[in-house]
Amino acid sequence: MMLVTGATGLVGGFVIEELLRRGRAVRALCRTEASASALAGDVEIAIGSLGDLESLTRATRGVDGIVHAACTVTDSRVDIAAMTALLAGWHGGPFVFISSLDVYGFAGPELITEDTPLSGSYTDYSLGKVTCERLLADAATRAGRTDHVALRAPLIWGPHPNARRRLVNQRLIDHQPIILPGVQPAEWMQYQDVWIDARDLATIVAESIARPAGGPRNVLTGHFVWHDLYAALIRLTGSRSEIVHKPLEDISVNLWRYSIQHLRRAPVIHLTDG
Repeated sequence: MMLVTGATGLVGGFVIEELLRRGRAVRALCRTEASASALAGDVEIAIGSLGDLESLTRATRGVDGIVHAACTVTDSRVDIAAMTALLAGWHGGPFVFISSLDVYGFAGPELITEDTPLSGSYTDYSLGKVTCERLLADAATRAGRTDHVALRAPLIWGPHPNARRRLVNQRLIDHQPIILPGVQPAEWMQYQDVWIDARDLATIVAESIARPAGGPRNVLTGHFVWHDLYAALIRLTGSRSEIVHKPLEDISVNLWRYSIQHLRRAPVIHLTDG
């Protein structure tokens, strides 16, 4: 039985669907019975949260693997303590941790691979992810294990209310201008970011359970241009927001170029760099 944290979230929900489709038994960590009622399929429910370490200890009992998708996003201390508790209960089977490409910090022009140095000083969120990755690697090393992976994901989208809230921000809802860098297309085409579909990520999680990488993996569906994204969102939502471009020197530009060469070489998973 696999324990999945963040079971009702954007990632966890699709992971559970994929594991059930593959015939895996699942224990889902949910905050409340009410939230657990939204889960479909034959799933064992464990009530708990990242802030309740005893609930995490209980949830790990008897499982043969852990998918840790839950994250506070806003409090690295809670996230780190929760990872410590989950690792203390990791006695058998693979451990898949949903990390973030934010572990690399503010990106420069170089292609970013899994060997690129990490930066825990980028944000509190990145500090939590970097620390949790190191805790996982240290625990595996002490136990002589290789059945683990940290999946470094970018912005995660998919057919889920959480994804809509991330994409359709308050400025779009209030019809306010969207400020983006670059006056000419040649300039604003540089202002890019990366994303992954939650369903693709769920497939990668399931394959990582079957064949753990024993280390980190960059995961992404592709790159996108911020101008193109907001133009599409304005059209789809009917917002009256206008895209206002400003000179690049007024706004910091992150070039965001990530490699997924390690993932492309993995069996079954066939993705291309965006």
